[in-house]
Amino acid sequence: MIIREMVKEDKNMVEEFFGKMGGESRAFFNRGNGNYNFTMRFFEGEDLNTKFFVAEENGEMLGYVFLMDINTLIPLLGIAVNENYKGRGIGFKLMKYAEEYSVSHKKGGIVLTTHTANIRGQSLYEKCGFEKIGIHGASGEFFYMKKFPDTD
Repeated sequence: MIIREMVKEDKNMVEEFFGKMGGESRAFFNRGNGNYNFTMRFFEGEDLNTKFFVAEENGEMLGYVFLMDINTLIPLLGIAVNENYKGRGIGFKLMKYAEEYSVSHKKGGIVLTTHTANIRGQSLYEKCGFEKIGIHGASGEFFYMKKFPDTD
């Protein structure tokens, strides 16, 4: 498995990934096709102020992570793992990749929101050192943050 930045040539692989999403992923990550539509805008060349990274093996997308509002000090993270590969540590590796990218680009931390019923996700985020700091006002989801040590 490799993790790398998403490129325009990944469009078919990404469409297939979203097409195979199970109920849990659709409910927690892609409600109303929101993240699918957002990601497809990348392939249309729109500047989304977002970095997308894919985990792939033999041309199959195992998962992906994105950092939205990348030009801010603390970007927002989103992550999804292929249904057939959940529970194999791919989410953890994607989270660490996003964290390493953020630290190397002098970010102060990462934030994310997750559905209150997304127990699997909450476990991953806490394992990766994120702290639940409240409820996101607009969505009613749990709001998590991971601060990075000051490296100056």
